[in-house]
Amino acid sequence: MPEVVILLFDDCQPSAVSTIIEALNIANLHWARVDNEGAPPFRWRTISFDGRPVRAMGGIQLAADGPVEKLGRPDLIFVPAVRSSDQGEMITLVERYTALWGDILRDHYKRNGYLAANCSATFILAETGLLDGRKATTTWFLSRAFHRRYPRVELLSDMLVTKDAKIFCSAAFSACLNLGLEIIAEFLGPRAIVPCARVMLIDVNRTTQLSFANVQEHINHDDDLVLRAQTLLLANVARAPDLERLARRLHVTTRTLGRRFKKAIGETPITFLQNARVERAKRLLEITNTSVDRVARRVGYDDAGSFRRLFVKTAGISPREYRQKFGTSKL
Repeated sequence: MPEVVILLFDDCQPSAVSTIIEALNIANLHWARVDNEGAPPFRWRTISFDGRPVRAMGGIQLAADGPVEKLGRPDLIFVPAVRSSDQGEMITLVERYTALWGDILRDHYKRNGYLAANCSATFILAETGLLDGRKATTTWFLSRAFHRRYPRVELLSDMLVTKDAKIFCSAAFSACLNLGLEIIAEFLGPRAIVPCARVMLIDVNRTTQLSFANVQEHINHDDDLVLRAQTLLLANVARAPDLERLARRLHVTTRTLGRRFKKAIGETPITFLQNARVERAKRLLEITNTSVDRVARRVGYDDAGSFRRLFVKTAGISPREYRQKFGTSKL
C-alpha cells in the first residue's frame, strides 16, 4: 500500500495539495470498484515542519496530520509549489524551505524513496542538488530563471511532466493533474490511469505546455544590446531585418549578437524571431477567422507549409488545433 506524504508550508499552493489528494482518492475509488475485497492502494498524510496549520497562498489555512518527526518512511514525498508572483520573493521562499526540508528530502531519496514537485517547487528539488544531471521541468514562465540558476539540470521546459529515476516534476496548475496520473501509473501500472483520467477529464495524450508559452518571458533580462535587437525584431515581425542587417544597425558583428542572445535568453536571434512570429500568429488565430495561409503571410511566411511546420514545432499543436482550443472569434 503506497504511502504519500504531502509537505505543507506557508505560501504553498493549496490547489496542488488538493489535486494530488483528489487524484489518489479517485484511484482508490476505482480500485474499490474492481476489487471489492482489497484495501485501497494509496494512503496519504500531510506534514508541516512543526505540525501546526500553515497559511497557504490566498490565505487558505491547511491543517497538518503531524510534524516532521512523524514523517516516517513514505514511498513518495510531494512538494507543492510556492508563491511565484514575484520571482525574487519566490527564490527567498525556495531558499528558506530548502534549508528547512532539504536534508529530509535528500535522506528520503537516498533511502530509495520517490519525490515529486510541481511548478515552482521544482526549484526546491533543484536547490537540494538532487536534480543535478537529471531531466526536469517547471512552468514555462519560470523556465529561464530555472535554467540560469540550475545549469546542471537538464531542463525540458516544453514538457508537462518529467520522471528521471524516482523524481517527478511537473509544470503549473492543471499539469499537477497529469502529475497525479503519472504517480498512479508508477505504483498501479499504466492501465490504471485510463479510468482515472476519464473521471478527472484529463487528456492523457497532452504532454507539452508549448501552446501556452509567451515570448514576452524572453525579454526579462538586463542586456541592453539584446533588448534593442529584440525591439527591432518585434517592431514588425513580418518584415524584420535579417541577422546581418540587424547586427549592422546595432554596430556589432553577427557573432557577437548571437553570443549575447544566447547568454541573455538561451536562444539565437533567429529562434527568437521565429517564436515571436508564432506568438503573433497565435493572437491572430485566437481573435480572427483569418485563414491559416493568410495568417502565415501576415507574420512573414509566404510558404504556408513551412509556417505550419514551425508552428507545430514551437507550439506543439497545429494552427488549426490551436484555434479550436483557444479561438474566441466565435464566442
